[in-house]
Amino acid sequence: MDIIDRIKSYEPLFDWWLFDDLISIIDQESLIKVKHLSYGNEKHAFVKVVTVYDQDNNLKYLEKRIQDIKSHLNLNQGYIEDEFVEDEQYLIENNQGEVIGIDLCLLMKEDTYKVDDLDDLSGKLLYELGLKLFDKHEYDEALRYFKKGEVVNNSDCICIIGYLYERGLGVERDYVKAAYYYQKATSLNNIVASCNLAYFYELGIGIEQDYQKAYELYLKGAETGFPRAICNLGYCYEYGRGVKADLKQAVEYYLEAARLGYSEALYSLGTCLEFGEGIEKDIERAFKCYEEAANQGHERSQYRLGYCYENGLGTLQDFVKAFYWYERASKNNYPPALVSLATCYELGQGTIEDLKMARSYYKKAAHLGYVRAQFWLGYFYETHLEIKNAAYRCSYWYRKASKQNDVQAIVALGYCYESGFGVKRDLKRAVELYFRAAKLNYPAAQCNLAYCYEMGIGTKPDIKQAIYYYRLASKAGYPRAMCNLGYLYDHGEGVKINHQKAFDLYMQAAKVNYAPGLYHVGLAYEEGKANEVNIDKAITFYKRAANLNYAMAMYNLGLIYEQNEDYHDDLKAISYYEMAIDQNDIRAMYRMALYLDEGKVIAKDVQKAFTYLQISANKEYAPAMNMYGIYLEDGISDYKDSQEAFRYFLKASNQGYVPGIYNLGRCYFYGIGTDVNKQEAFELFCKASAMKYREACFMVGYMYCYGDGIEKDIQKAKEYYQESADLGFQDAIKELEKLK
Repeated sequence: MDIIDRIKSYEPLFDWWLFDDLISIIDQESLIKVKHLSYGNEKHAFVKVVTVYDQDNNLKYLEKRIQDIKSHLNLNQGYIEDEFVEDEQYLIENNQGEVIGIDLCLLMKEDTYKVDDLDDLSGKLLYELGLKLFDKHEYDEALRYFKKGEVVNNSDCICIIGYLYERGLGVERDYVKAAYYYQKATSLNNIVASCNLAYFYELGIGIEQDYQKAYELYLKGAETGFPRAICNLGYCYEYGRGVKADLKQAVEYYLEAARLGYSEALYSLGTCLEFGEGIEKDIERAFKCYEEAANQGHERSQYRLGYCYENGLGTLQDFVKAFYWYERASKNNYPPALVSLATCYELGQGTIEDLKMARSYYKKAAHLGYVRAQFWLGYFYETHLEIKNAAYRCSYWYRKASKQNDVQAIVALGYCYESGFGVKRDLKRAVELYFRAAKLNYPAAQCNLAYCYEMGIGTKPDIKQAIYYYRLASKAGYPRAMCNLGYLYDHGEGVKINHQKAFDLYMQAAKVNYAPGLYHVGLAYEEGKANEVNIDKAITFYKRAANLNYAMAMYNLGLIYEQNEDYHDDLKAISYYEMAIDQNDIRAMYRMALYLDEGKVIAKDVQKAFTYLQISANKEYAPAMNMYGIYLEDGISDYKDSQEAFRYFLKASNQGYVPGIYNLGRCYFYGIGTDVNKQEAFELFCKASAMKYREACFMVGYMYCYGDGIEKDIQKAKEYYQESADLGFQDAIKELEKLK
């Protein structure tokens, strides 16, 4: 739980007070506004909460730290400074019930914190009184106290004046003035100011950037045990700023600051533990770091904690808790959290599905300039075409993100231009975008660019360039490129045929569970390419691809169970064809139509067969177009249209499909849906007979035998009849008997 949830769980505080508002959080100190249990908004007070944590869950150590704080405030001697009137402390537990910290709650004395005559006050008191006003957001009045403190060289007052200028609180934001005050306070040995000044040197804010000076100032603060300086010194070692990069040393500093409960250090240590950078990878320990920092209100840790819950990293997967922490992290508009929260609403993950809320959070993050949000908002529109002008909105946000060099957006925008989605189709522009992202070493772009070179999309075909970019993307581990390159090796396009090389590439893609890779490995085993034929292995890989909803694998499984004698199982074949049909596989529709037309394994249903054939034929699948033509010619399923039949036979013939060529010949021979044209029929029959189609061989023989449309030639008739008979056509055998 974060500080707000924890305070609410402690209610009523000091027997009478309820949470009203979180005023501020600075490191491990929070200021809470509370309202009276009986009087509500008519009576308020303030509670300062000092939180201590321990990485090792050492309760004795935690209690000692609390006692030290109370001693410093004179709370242990029964005397409470004028600032506080009462104290309470509460244990902080993690989700496993382990004590990880203590909240010390200090009820502040009700006070206007204003004094008429400031001249007689000490610098320390001026700072304390000004700080109370600062905590109440009365910055103008607080500045009056701090300015008086500056006169007496109180370094705390001078430092906080710098902070007011840095943040623009009560004054106009001015980084140069902020740097001036930090320098002045640093010269008085103020550690907080020296750390702030180091940060300015590190980033070049209000002062010339100087990593060396930043490092030296952080080191000075770290030597005094100041947590923020210790943590920032870790950054210097992690990124090599002012010192040679040393991840292990960086982790040592993060560990030191994390032991002091500093939230930023806990976050940095968590990321090192999560990714194994500078320290052995330990997801469970990373989770605990994020949890501890998240409970302090550290938004990036809240986000990472949500991510851990979403993906089951270091803890049990829990979408509800993931949503909770994404929501907490997004309170101050942390863009990555806004995107994750949007995704939760879009998918109904950890909350009720709400596309309007999803869209609003994507937009919020996108308008903050967060490039990943701009990409995901574009993708949201791409996948929700029910939204008005979705395609245009999609391309708009892809374009916005691509201006910030988001490679995923650049490729997505390229595809918009390639397909004409939301923009005017422009293949040349698509290639330019793919090339731009490819130069940024994005494998998906390299693969798309390779495909354009392979197919001549938006550029001249260039198989060498295609192979070059496929290889680049393959080396980067991009599975689609591996499969496409494997295909080129399989078919000898631009390279020598090398089935073993192709198989190795397919297998690499299969190892990352890429469905086309699994399919091609299965196909290689089925066809015996690079290996001996192994149908069992083929089935294994096809099934893995089918489980990923890959229709081609489902179809091939159907073919094995339908046509392979050793594995024959029509019901299994039908089951896989139906699965493939659910993925709109037109070949599976054709195979199912054959089963439905035959009516032996499943009930005959010509109407359903007709529907499947019609869908498949309209998508230009030649076998379906041919069979659909037969249905139309014969009026099967109560619909007859010989002209349409002729049209579909023609389309199947144009694809070189032999039965379609033969049936188109019949149309010309008998005048089905067109005028009789025996010469055209003869040429088509000859074409089909050359491809050993027995019915076509018979018709050529028939035309020679009877001189029907051509000159009679009994010898040639016998030759074609014999060829048809050899192919098992009974009518040809009968005609040969007549000619003896």
